[in-house]
Amino acid sequence: MSFIIKGNFSARLCEDCFENLSQVRVRIYLPLRENDVAAVSAAAIKDTFRELSDEEIKAKQNRLIAEAETDMEGNFGINIDEKYSRSAFEIDIYCDSVPRLPHPPKKGKARQFHITTFTPEWKLIDDQNHVSNFQCRLPSKWWCMIKGKYFDVWSICGQLIDCKTKKALPGITVIAMDADFITDDELGRNVTDSNGYFKIFYTSVEFKKTFLSPVINIETDVLLPFASGPDVYFQLEYGGQRFALETKANRRNNVGYCLCVKLCAKELIAVESDTPPSFTHFGLTQHIPIQSGINLATGKTLAGYAFFSSVNLIGTICKKINAQPMEYLFEFQQLANPTDAINPGNWSPIVPNMIDKTVIGYLYTYTGDPNNFVDFEDYYINGTGTEKTVTFNGNWIQVPQESNFIGHADGQILKLNTEKLAGVTTIDMSTPTSTIGSATVSPARPQVKNKYYALRMRQRQQGNAATEMIAGTSKPIAIYNVLYKNVNKNGSWAPSTVSDQYIAVSVDLQEIVAGLSGCSKVTNALHVKYGARNENLSNVSLSITGPHKPGQSFGFDPIALLAAPETFGSTQLIFTPPTDTVADLLPCAYTVSISATALLTTGDGNLNSYNDFVSFCKV
Repeated sequence: MSFIIKGNFSARLCEDCFENLSQVRVRIYLPLRENDVAAVSAAAIKDTFRELSDEEIKAKQNRLIAEAETDMEGNFGINIDEKYSRSAFEIDIYCDSVPRLPHPPKKGKARQFHITTFTPEWKLIDDQNHVSNFQCRLPSKWWCMIKGKYFDVWSICGQLIDCKTKKALPGITVIAMDADFITDDELGRNVTDSNGYFKIFYTSVEFKKTFLSPVINIETDVLLPFASGPDVYFQLEYGGQRFALETKANRRNNVGYCLCVKLCAKELIAVESDTPPSFTHFGLTQHIPIQSGINLATGKTLAGYAFFSSVNLIGTICKKINAQPMEYLFEFQQLANPTDAINPGNWSPIVPNMIDKTVIGYLYTYTGDPNNFVDFEDYYINGTGTEKTVTFNGNWIQVPQESNFIGHADGQILKLNTEKLAGVTTIDMSTPTSTIGSATVSPARPQVKNKYYALRMRQRQQGNAATEMIAGTSKPIAIYNVLYKNVNKNGSWAPSTVSDQYIAVSVDLQEIVAGLSGCSKVTNALHVKYGARNENLSNVSLSITGPHKPGQSFGFDPIALLAAPETFGSTQLIFTPPTDTVADLLPCAYTVSISATALLTTGDGNLNSYNDFVSFCKV
């Protein structure tokens, strides 16, 4: 026969906000004989709850009869020996951590707390098993003190609603800020649930930061006691944009370990970036620094890539400079070599037709709709139709001045079409298939090397040349925009040509060429001819697909790259076992494929591989 106490521990942070006590140990003790069990069992937890000293824990150790750890939901189950089934029990919790989502539980010195004396009411659930249920929710005044004083975990619980409709606003990030004399710190953030509720946990480290941190950490409001709490106000974030729900003027001063709030959103003001206008990176995805991310010796990225096609120039813009509307301009300078010195007087503007359609920010509109909290409308350079698009002042891009416009911070501020900047070179590769495997560079098809351009951003108050400043200059970058026309494909088997290829890559079989027919059959020899061309060629590889005998495998040796801009040659199959030859292939159809890659990037994506193949029949 079994006796099980099933229970749950939780604790209030606020009147309508609670959390489960996970990973705490529940300890069951026999009561002292001299205690008035009936009286202490009837007492409220607020009257019985207390922390035990080390001496008290040691003194009651011989009365401990069972213990168990709560799960993530605060649930536990403890088996009680049948001989104690008629007894009352003292229930304590022993913990060395407290919840601090989304981070792991906060660790600290283990402490034990007496909860209450519990007299089970056993219910027979089948012929052999008895269960008694125990539920405990600790009052907020105790739990907030335990978390804050002993484990340095401070808590904010709240709900976000629409001020007019009173409806909950789900899916909004609430950000708790600490207002300081020198600089405001972010304490923590959390996304509202389906009912608009959120919890934010933080430690004193977050509100004791200073401009000298981490060397010196202390609340920067030095006029207040060291033990004071933060001065809290709230901001919101939605769709990647931050909004000022409150300002530091609305702050709650010196809050305690637990703060309970009900927030409502009405007129929102977007928080502008405090980063000065600047040009800092290439590519939203790869985020390549314009100086440290470029190899001065080659003009390529540190990974060895040259740029091609359209490249996102990344940085920050603001609506105003010194309270006046801002405008900005990008300029370029071509150099013969990436190591050449930049000429301060030789810059040329990037004109509007060199700029691809670019999103530089957006307009926001507060809707009050819980399912669509804020509407966003993109703002473009070179927008079309009814799209919001910027005005040019000559070649200067005027930053929109609508009150609800927010410009990108560390985002796309210009999409440069490098083909219009540097031009596109086309090379006609039309030749007989018999030339595959040979050099293609000739006076008619000369080598076209990378071009090198430095880029820079300038900013100013609109129309005021006296306020112009440089806001970021890149190292010279390598740009390669070459398109190959009439590239041979499928060899002599099913000959065709394709154009507008970034890599010219072809493969053929000498045996088919010699047979003067794409259907010529292979019997005992196979010579694969290949060629690939691009100034930034990275890898060329051959493969073959088709059936093989048991224990037999075949393939090609790695292809060594020749000097830029191409590699070419002829090769044969390598067999295992090495005694096998082409004559040992099974009579069937086979396909030889070639793949070539080049180190070209837009900063957001790299050039895909280019391929060709030729098939044959083994008889």
